[in-house]
Amino acid sequence: MIKYYNYTVFEAAVERIKYIFDGFDNIIVSVSSGKDSSVLYSLALKEARKRNRKIKVFFLDQEAEYEGTVKIMRKIMSAKNVIPMWYQVPIYMTNATSYEQSFLFAWGEGEDWVREKESIAIKKIKEVYPKRFYDFFDWLEKKQTEKTAFLIGLRSKESLNRFRAIMKNPGYKDILWSTKTASDFVFKFYPIYDWTFGDIWKYIADNNIPYNIVYDKMYCKLGKKKNKIRISNLIHEKSFRCLAELQEIEPETYEKLCKRLKGIHTASRYSKETMMYNNDVLPSKFSSWKEYRDYLLNTIPILIKYKEKMIKRFNQQKKAESIYQQQCKQILISDWENSVPINIKKESKEEFIKKWWDLL
Repeated sequence: MIKYYNYTVFEAAVERIKYIFDGFDNIIVSVSSGKDSSVLYSLALKEARKRNRKIKVFFLDQEAEYEGTVKIMRKIMSAKNVIPMWYQVPIYMTNATSYEQSFLFAWGEGEDWVREKESIAIKKIKEVYPKRFYDFFDWLEKKQTEKTAFLIGLRSKESLNRFRAIMKNPGYKDILWSTKTASDFVFKFYPIYDWTFGDIWKYIADNNIPYNIVYDKMYCKLGKKKNKIRISNLIHEKSFRCLAELQEIEPETYEKLCKRLKGIHTASRYSKETMMYNNDVLPSKFSSWKEYRDYLLNTIPILIKYKEKMIKRFNQQKKAESIYQQQCKQILISDWENSVPINIKKESKEEFIKKWWDLL
């Protein structure tokens, strides 16, 4: 249950960060160059400077990033009281823009990178490590050899699922805004979990803290569509639609990506159209989402092993038009890894009406 108090979310976040500094010597702030992690970084850095301490700042560079992201990261990583953990190591990133080239081998040896590595970055890891995005985070947590606090700029206001993920099970000493990790002495904390979109930008404006300039360019292009103004890697399942604006926002980055990866130009032209990457409207030539799904499975030119993996997963899921519709989306963006999972509880309008007619 949500309870409201007579202090602001800013005051609450400051107290939470003080509490973390009191209990942990090793503090790592995870940043992405987005507005939320930039605010969290600012709050943590202020507390570190008050105590004459240092914080570690972690960023896993996926190579296919905005130039604005690179610029703000240089400021963050070079700040006083910061120990940079800017990783530019070989890692496989899902490429949702192409059926032929399913991965970007970011920073791979012998690859023609989008840009050169930074002098301040960690460029090599001598031991064996997982070369996938989320697995890398787990590996990094397990590598810590002392009591460690990971600070993450996740906000529960963005979705009910985020609120539930943060608050469901307390991770550290009954603190609801924390979660456990695979390590017994490493914990994740979410000090700004209750901030709103407005809270974030008010703090940035009031304190004049640096932020990613891409936000300004997106605002000029998209206006007040706050759910569309997001900073992320440019090619994975949840963000590749930003390629539609990339030519105007950062034309040089767009040109470099086109040379680096297949599918970039196609995605930039058709990412918002129904037939190419979206599943908003059933194409008129098909009588059902199931028929359309089966057609896509027979015609989409993805590797057989990936197609078989999707078919196996689909066969285990509920037989319903709302599910078939979501399966179409996974096929269209080649999501054989299930990165955008099916919402089993979602009902179509037709299913909703049929259910109530049956009851009546």
